[in-house]
Amino acid sequence: MKKLKNWDYKNWLSSNEYIFKLTHFLKKQINFTKEMNILDIGCGRGKIISVLSKKYQMVNLPLGIDIVKHKDIEKKIRFIKINALNYLSKTKEKFDIILFKQSIHFFKLVEIKKILKLSKRNLTPKGKVIILALHPKQNHWPLFKVFKSKLMKSLKKDEKILNLIKFNFKKYKINYFTFKVKTTRDLYLQMIENRFNSCLLNLSLKEIKTGIEEIKRRYKKKLIFSDKLICISYKNT
Repeated sequence: MKKLKNWDYKNWLSSNEYIFKLTHFLKKQINFTKEMNILDIGCGRGKIISVLSKKYQMVNLPLGIDIVKHKDIEKKIRFIKINALNYLSKTKEKFDIILFKQSIHFFKLVEIKKILKLSKRNLTPKGKVIILALHPKQNHWPLFKVFKSKLMKSLKKDEKILNLIKFNFKKYKINYFTFKVKTTRDLYLQMIENRFNSCLLNLSLKEIKTGIEEIKRRYKKKLIFSDKLICISYKNT
């Protein structure tokens, strides 16, 4: 599993507007209560579960796990630096919600089978697993040639993952979350330099610099595009 450090660092994914709209979207899938126990796998800085904790005055602080521990992790959560498979296989804690927000694709298909099985095992009665992933066919991020090639390859793998999830969950629901991104080209280029997406992690500095120049040529100073996620939810019975 790759260590992605900057996916939610000072960009639209960590903005108040994005978090507000995403938590509003989740409210349509989940009847939140203050007694709920939430696990966020691949939580980053924990902004989503922190907002949920405050908004619903949760008695149990939500738990976030990740393989990267950031210095600016939100305070209204519990955090453990650990691999998801290791945690899910050992914990005796039960959760009402297990959330994967654009994190399931970091695992191998064999690992995902185990993670899905363990997630269902660690749910409370009527608990839910919520998996959010990039829509494999309807995203419009500004891309340069190498980034696009890597992303298309990654999204093909995501399609296999989504099919695997559907097969293992049997009974599931699908919804879609779309966020209209309004940002500057300079900020987006900074995100690329910070390698905000896993497809950028293994690119050389030369490839990044060439890509930045390509973005400058192809796109205007103000960027407007859609970031669309597919949401698969499973409810324990």
